[in-house]
Amino acid sequence: MSDTSFRDAVLLSEGRLLVPLDPGTPVSDSESDEVFLLAAGDAVANALTPFGPHPLGTFRAPCFLTLYGALTGASGLCRFDPQPGASAVLFSGPEVRQFLFDPSPAGASFRRLALGSVTSALRDVNAALVRFFDDVVPDPDWKPRPVPAAVPMAEPSPADPRRVNDLFDAAGLDPTTLPDLGLTERRIPPGSRLMAAGESGEEAYVVAEGRLRVSVRIPGVGEEALAFLGPGEVVGEMALVDDSPRSADVVAQDGPVTVFALPREVFQRLLAEGTPEGAPLLGGIVVALVRRFEESVRKAATFRVLAGPF
Repeated sequence: MSDTSFRDAVLLSEGRLLVPLDPGTPVSDSESDEVFLLAAGDAVANALTPFGPHPLGTFRAPCFLTLYGALTGASGLCRFDPQPGASAVLFSGPEVRQFLFDPSPAGASFRRLALGSVTSALRDVNAALVRFFDDVVPDPDWKPRPVPAAVPMAEPSPADPRRVNDLFDAAGLDPTTLPDLGLTERRIPPGSRLMAAGESGEEAYVVAEGRLRVSVRIPGVGEEALAFLGPGEVVGEMALVDDSPRSADVVAQDGPVTVFALPREVFQRLLAEGTPEGAPLLGGIVVALVRRFEESVRKAATFRVLAGPF
């Protein structure tokens, strides 16, 4: 995590009790919507399965644990095993939901830290999914399905706010502000690639019409779909949060797709400056990422069950 993340964690922790976490007492996502901000140390994340916990990766301070419980109501997904020296600050669900769209500096700190936390966690879980097949012996006749060629992007045009629904309904965002925030409209032909794993990312996209398939390629196994994204959902924002290469392929599924492009410079400005105008958009992106994290954890748990007892 960056220095900014630590400063945000300090601001959010002011006036709150720092609770040491016992390495022998896991943090679970029970029916409570309480959220732990891991302020120091590490915690190992595990997907909960009928065969016991399955490790997904190590979360390092500062980051949020169990954020999904407060934002989407999910539970029974993960267990977090604190490592020696770990400590946390606790937030109630209502506090977290208020921070999500709060235009104040505290709200801006929450969104920055939440985006960094969920992006890092999602990359860990997706990497764990790919590692599931490390011991698979590839079929010598297996050939990967060709990656659709990237098509030349149409010239950007002003974003049509009438196309947007789910994300902005959840965020309470007035869609007519999209052009003012710097988003432009693009059209993706059926079956065409919007982005490929390994590429650098300069834009994030909000789906306005159609459906996108997000997938990873597993050598010797083939393509594994991670998610299907419809109107109002977001893709490509992870590369803008942590400057890492794209982690998955994204293709127009079933038909043409219309997206609103959010350029890196606009995203970084909204994130860094914490302007009130950007709060609903960034808060909505946090919710979209949390939902995708849930999907990936459930897929990891399913893989573990299909693998059977070890």
